[in-house]
Amino acid sequence: MRAQIVDLTCKLDESNKQRALLEASLGRGTALPALYVAQSQEFMYAHAIAAACLLVDTVLLSHSGGGPGQYKDTAATSPARSPTLQSTTTESLQKTVKDQSDRLKEAHHALKRLSNELQQRTAALHQQDENLADLRRRLAELEACNTSLKQQLMSVPNAQEWKHAQEELDQQLARTRLEYESRESQLVLQHSTEVQALKAVHEREVQEMQREQRDAVAQAVQDALANRSPTLVRGGAHPGKTDDDDAYLDLLNDYKAMEMQCAAATQERDTMAAEQQMLLRELQELLQSARGPLPASAANGTSTTAVTAADGTQATAGWDSFADTTNLKEAVRRIHEQRLTFAKLQEELMHSRREVMQLRRCKAGPPEDGLSAQQLQYVRSVVVQLLCSLSDIRVARHLLPVLSMLLKFTDDDLQAITKAMLQ
Repeated sequence: MRAQIVDLTCKLDESNKQRALLEASLGRGTALPALYVAQSQEFMYAHAIAAACLLVDTVLLSHSGGGPGQYKDTAATSPARSPTLQSTTTESLQKTVKDQSDRLKEAHHALKRLSNELQQRTAALHQQDENLADLRRRLAELEACNTSLKQQLMSVPNAQEWKHAQEELDQQLARTRLEYESRESQLVLQHSTEVQALKAVHEREVQEMQREQRDAVAQAVQDALANRSPTLVRGGAHPGKTDDDDAYLDLLNDYKAMEMQCAAATQERDTMAAEQQMLLRELQELLQSARGPLPASAANGTSTTAVTAADGTQATAGWDSFADTTNLKEAVRRIHEQRLTFAKLQEELMHSRREVMQLRRCKAGPPEDGLSAQQLQYVRSVVVQLLCSLSDIRVARHLLPVLSMLLKFTDDDLQAITKAMLQ
């Protein structure tokens, strides 16, 4: 028993030393070799098994008391041993076994942590290897691209070819500039002429429509009065409705014809606007084609060039602006004037539309007396003028009561008619 205890104590010291080494290696963060870890685990497992066996033997001896030979050997070797000493030894052994078990658990947990850290570092190394491979691949691609660019630079034409191409481009630019100026002048002149012609036609149509409108209303009123006068003389205070309806229908027909003319003028205005937009688009396309990326030589005869990686063609760093920008500014100014003129035409068209809307409101339908308020006022003024200009006073006296009841003359109208009759 004493020899086993001494052996276990030695093993315990070795286990403590190994645990200290494990803790030191854990503090430094270094990974342990797999063989050393396996040996440590085997040693700790063996130590735990031996301690457990010793504990079992001690418990069995304490309960059974041992055989006669054992008592004799014990008495011969250690005659002073007592039950109290055996109990103390058993408790110390149990405590030692418990401490060793706890330390074994701690060492096992430390091994787990070290294993996890080792796995993490291994994964980090793999990731670094992948990043290194990616960097090597990118380096190879960059080297290949650099080689390709060097080959393209070696295939660049010489300065004589550049100079010849520059001269050809300058000549082409001069021809394009002359063509642009001539075509620009033609377009601006043609556009101005067409707009002026359309404006004149529109003004004439508006004036003609207004004149026809006034003539139609006056003619309708005169026809209504001419057709109603004999009936009023014969029938007294009850005029016929047939002549009034015919006159109103004639007035409506004239209004419809005038509305159709206004629609035709509106359609023509839309056509003119479409033509103007087409001319503006054509002028813009011409400006864009003339402002294309044309290269031009610098003051000292040199040019800045660059080589593309796709087709190896050259591109110039810049190009000269047009030497003469006066024509372009003049064209822009004329286009602005044409837009203002077009806006005025639109205002006139809106005015015509407002007149048509007024006539349309008058078209809503005849009231009970056959005429609207505006028409009645116009007819009243015309009838007052006719009565004032009649040379036959008897006709005026016969018509005055009936017309006054129908047209509802005001006091000013009656005074004017009476004054004219007295003269």
